[in-house]
Amino acid sequence: TMGAQIYLDLRDNPKSPFRKVGRGKFTVRTLESSASSAEVTVDRQNDLVRRELQERLLAMEPPQFEILIAELLERLGYENVIVTGRSGDKGIDVTATLTLGGITSVKTVVQVKRYKTGNNISGAVIAQLRGSAEVDQRGLVITTSEFTRDGVAEANAANKMPVALVNGEKLLDLLFKHEIGVRKAQIPVFSLDAEYFENPTADDDESDASGKRRGLWPLPGGIDAYVTTLLQMLDALASHPMTRPEWIQWLMKSFPQVRSEKSAGGYANVPRAIGLTEMINGKISLTADGKKVHESKSSDDLYAVFAQNILGIEEIMEFFKTTDTTQTEANVMVFLKENLGVEWTTFAQVNFRLLWLVNLGKLKRVDGGYVLA
Repeated sequence: TMGAQIYLDLRDNPKSPFRKVGRGKFTVRTLESSASSAEVTVDRQNDLVRRELQERLLAMEPPQFEILIAELLERLGYENVIVTGRSGDKGIDVTATLTLGGITSVKTVVQVKRYKTGNNISGAVIAQLRGSAEVDQRGLVITTSEFTRDGVAEANAANKMPVALVNGEKLLDLLFKHEIGVRKAQIPVFSLDAEYFENPTADDDESDASGKRRGLWPLPGGIDAYVTTLLQMLDALASHPMTRPEWIQWLMKSFPQVRSEKSAGGYANVPRAIGLTEMINGKISLTADGKKVHESKSSDDLYAVFAQNILGIEEIMEFFKTTDTTQTEANVMVFLKENLGVEWTTFAQVNFRLLWLVNLGKLKRVDGGYVLA
């Protein structure tokens, strides 16, 4: 019965919205009857956002999820954080260094597992990471799910390389604490930072005073395949201009890892942001620059369009030309904030620019960051 359900809720839930007023009689708590009602409301909101954040993590593309974890490690104090971005990396997704007390540096290899609840991490995964590490390294496994009993036992095994474990709940705790993917209001009520997870929408035309686009995003196909994917997209439009719905369906059919129209819509906007496509008579078609790049397949031609239309590309290249040292995303972020006045709060936009420049052959990834190619 309804009364029995309310009774059980009162018994098992200290934050129940009900209170007992007599034998078999219940009422809804009011502000006057619960001095902590504001805290209860805040807790419920935070619990809701926590679950939404968990769902967003599970929906992220693997390269974006690895970038998020890399950013978290930066916030936790790790240095030289590098996303390996390679298939067949023997279980190593991220490498980082943690300096203890300004004296000892601990090299850490990180494996990231974006698994649903119930698909728990076994000891075999821990053993694989340990087998891929070097003698002076330590391990860290971060997952959105949990660890099996033998997984925990393997991580804590005596006389073996230590491997720290971060499960899904701990990961959510850390993301909340460091405000990655969430925003904190004036009172401690969290709301989802949807912009962190979304690709640009059709209306995302934010530009600076020079007309250059602020937003730049990756493309499906792999962290080293941005240019290949872009040229494939230009090939499709060169032979057959498409309406936006047709374009989105083409992307989802051509790249099976793009599972939602929302994600496909974001990727569909990337060539437009670069300046390679435009809408003509209701159909997405190549611009003059798009036709030139499509015909030449030249990385130099493509870079010229990037530099003309994407904020920070030329400045980043000038920055690298003035230094002989390896530069991290954090260094580039500081440079762009000081020189272009961007107000980015995450490394995502910096990381995407650096990865595009790597794909264009202008930069290369090395241990500890990036250098001129």
